[in-house]
Amino acid sequence: MQSNPLQAQPCASSSIGFQYKALVMAVAAVCTSLAHSQESASQPALAEMTVTATRSEALVNSVPQSITVVRREEIEQQVSAGSGLGDILGKLVPGFGLGRESPSTFTQTLRGRNINVLIDGVPQSTNRNGARILTLIDPSAVERIEVIRGATAIYGDGATGGVVNIITRKGNGPVSHVTEVGGNLSLSHPSDSLGTTVRHTSSGSKDGLDFMLNMAVEQTGAFFDADGDRIPPSGANQGSLAETRSYSLLGKLGYKIDGTQSIQLTAQAYKADQDTNYTTDPSVPGAPLRGHKSRAISGLSLDKKEGTENSQLSLDYHNKDVWSSKMHAQLFTREYTTVYAPFRRHNGSGAGPEIFQSFIDSSKNGGRLEFDTLLSDKHGVTMSWGLDHIRETTSQSGYVNDPAVYAATGGRVFQNTGQVVTWVPPYDINSTGAFAQFEWQATEKLLLRGGLRHDRFDVDVKDFTNINGGAVGGGKKSYQDTLYNVGAVYDLNDRINLYASYNQGFSLPDMGLTLRGAPAGSSFATLNTQPQVVDNYEIGVRANWDKTQASFAVFWSENDLGARSGGLNSAVLRAPEKIYGFEATLDHQLSKAWRTGGTFSWVEGKKYTASGQEIGYLGNDAISPPKLTLYVEHQTNAKWFNRLQLAYSGVRDRFASTSTAPYQNRIEDYAVLDWMSQYKVSKKGTLTFGINNLLNRQYHNTFAQTVVTPGVYGNVAYAAASGATFHASYKHAW
Repeated sequence: MQSNPLQAQPCASSSIGFQYKALVMAVAAVCTSLAHSQESASQPALAEMTVTATRSEALVNSVPQSITVVRREEIEQQVSAGSGLGDILGKLVPGFGLGRESPSTFTQTLRGRNINVLIDGVPQSTNRNGARILTLIDPSAVERIEVIRGATAIYGDGATGGVVNIITRKGNGPVSHVTEVGGNLSLSHPSDSLGTTVRHTSSGSKDGLDFMLNMAVEQTGAFFDADGDRIPPSGANQGSLAETRSYSLLGKLGYKIDGTQSIQLTAQAYKADQDTNYTTDPSVPGAPLRGHKSRAISGLSLDKKEGTENSQLSLDYHNKDVWSSKMHAQLFTREYTTVYAPFRRHNGSGAGPEIFQSFIDSSKNGGRLEFDTLLSDKHGVTMSWGLDHIRETTSQSGYVNDPAVYAATGGRVFQNTGQVVTWVPPYDINSTGAFAQFEWQATEKLLLRGGLRHDRFDVDVKDFTNINGGAVGGGKKSYQDTLYNVGAVYDLNDRINLYASYNQGFSLPDMGLTLRGAPAGSSFATLNTQPQVVDNYEIGVRANWDKTQASFAVFWSENDLGARSGGLNSAVLRAPEKIYGFEATLDHQLSKAWRTGGTFSWVEGKKYTASGQEIGYLGNDAISPPKLTLYVEHQTNAKWFNRLQLAYSGVRDRFASTSTAPYQNRIEDYAVLDWMSQYKVSKKGTLTFGINNLLNRQYHNTFAQTVVTPGVYGNVAYAAASGATFHASYKHAW
């Protein structure tokens, strides 16, 4: 297979806004960069990036799918302006919804669908989608993030929107240590907003033994909007990172047995607890909707803190020569718990607990076995094949709080009655999958890929009592299906290639979401838990010239049976869906010192009856508004680097103004400008600083706008986003 200098850029994405001041500043930055671009020095084509999110090593430009690789340098840049992994992906990955300073990914979809998140191949997603899967590791422990955009079955269940594979750092070279200390504060209200961070990494290798240890402790302060008002730390009932202390630990120990064999043990843990004296004021006027932002009130007393715990242990074995193949085997175990903020389920006249605080418990155990086999060197035919087996046990219960105490204290005191109520009973999912993926270099210019995967799922639910006290029967169900994919990459010349693909993704519906809405007298056998198969079609072009890299992709996906939440106390909506859109990226080297570029994403979706009649558009919980990003970078001198980036979220207005259905309202546009800077103080010391929301714009992100509908939360969840926030840190290698 010939080497090709073409590469799809991991796409350093940024943003342009159509709010006047933001636009002026962005245009000024670009104009300035053009004015300084006197040199014609060409930017050499970047080395081809090798990715593993496809289950085997492959060059980005050889895969007939859209892939974004966020590199270590980009992660460090974004962290300097206070971004977590969810915010980083939202700003750098086309088709990925923007983040919102929250542990939750609810409404942050990829191409309108769910993602399957992995850390070094270990699945983090749970069937009872708790939407807290992108804050489970500190960014300083991450080497790169590989994102397959579009449905795929390569890692099994759940990747109807794509795969996010978080690759952690490794130990190699001489023993080294890096320590980082930092802080941040709100510029609109410095008091009470101070946050601190301490990170440390040690790594090295000697005599076949390598190790890596990463530790991070972060304490965030209170968040304040552009008006200087405290943002309620409950995060519109989906969680917030405000006033949270988090601990992240990653350890790796590897041993190279001989020239072909190696083994590695990885342990990773994360814990975050929110400790605040503030909550959301329940007396915020309910009308007009989005006419009053949510307010924070002091005096919160909470028996159970909101937070998340995640731990995993994995053992990996690599052998470069087994049956003339490269082999990788992995065993893993994972434990996960997350506790949400308490909320009011009803006004006191409904069934079941009135004031409720839910938590999810989940565990996963399993293993993977995969091989890369060269079938024909002469004809360029290879095969990746293997087996997966995973067992997941998940439940969602909740603490019952005293409604009289809640009412008497104006929504401030949540006093646990000692009663724990089952919302979702424990249920087991055993999944087994076998796959085979083929690659054929048919001609010098044409590469063909294709494969299949067969999955079997066994679900077991015991009899249970629902949250309203009704009896529901349990049972067992089994599902199986075979998924296919086929694609082609054609090198038009040394700089441009075209690709097209058809991929299927498989996903069990959120069983927990279905079970917790099961009425009394029903049984698991009668519930609609049929899996969905998503057919994804995509065509695209990638180009890499000396100073310019660009890509464009058009995609559409459809499925016969969606599985969308109908709101907090509503049934799951099962309806055929079609989602379509396009994405574009552009990066250009203006000179040796200046670089600019951006991305654009547009996605839309509709739902249909079983007979194919259009029902209407998919809600804002699934479909993100158009997203436009722009950045300009400047290597100011040998020691100083600066980056200015803008993220613009557009308007989505697909529903009647009189609609009261959940997630069906107009989404207004907003733009956020960030500045980040790095200065090398010495050979071993680097100072980084930046400002998120540099122009201190007052806005509400897409999530806050989405949930403010009569069928969900109303104005008590209409939280403003953070105003200008300054971040600074010093990193020292020793």
